[in-house]
Amino acid sequence: MVIYRDPADVRTNFQLLTALLIILCLFTLSALGNAWQYWRRPDRIVVDRSSGRVLMINNREFGETDAVKMMPDRVGDADKKYLVGEYVRLLYAVNPATRAADLKAALEMMLPQSAAKFAAYLKEQHILEKQRAESWQAIWSAQDVSTDRLDPFTLRVIGKQEITKVINNSNLQETKQLQLTVKLVADPAGRNDANRRTGFLVAAIDYKELN
Repeated sequence: MVIYRDPADVRTNFQLLTALLIILCLFTLSALGNAWQYWRRPDRIVVDRSSGRVLMINNREFGETDAVKMMPDRVGDADKKYLVGEYVRLLYAVNPATRAADLKAALEMMLPQSAAKFAAYLKEQHILEKQRAESWQAIWSAQDVSTDRLDPFTLRVIGKQEITKVINNSNLQETKQLQLTVKLVADPAGRNDANRRTGFLVAAIDYKELN
């Protein structure tokens, strides 16, 4: 007895196999396309919103405007002064509602070893306890921030701290004229949120009260 395969059955199996191969190819192409979309660098488009001009598309620059200029990232004096200004403000502008968060942010702007020493100094001198007990509030006004001529990583700050506090149930006001010397070092991690995107950390601070 001879058994013959139904030609229609053979044709159907061939069509199903062909369709399966096509689907497999499409799936492979889709997976490759998704991988390429995931790993490729996104398009970078810089637009000056004040004028509507396009300044850059990917690596192609199209000039500059009065408000925006495209240039390589360089850490400069403006970054140092901004970091020092923020650091000193967190220390000497006393807001009881945010004091703990402000000091935490200031310590994060320091080298870990320097931050540990500074925190120990605050604890040993009972500075925070005194401020809480006397209900300190203080306004800080920076009057001058300059870079040392001999050391570009040392900045000097002159400012005024206006303090309001309560002693023996009496409201007292005090004004201090301060001169601060802040030593900076480059942050190995580069620009990040802790150093206010400046790329520097505070290594040391020297305090002097002016008459």
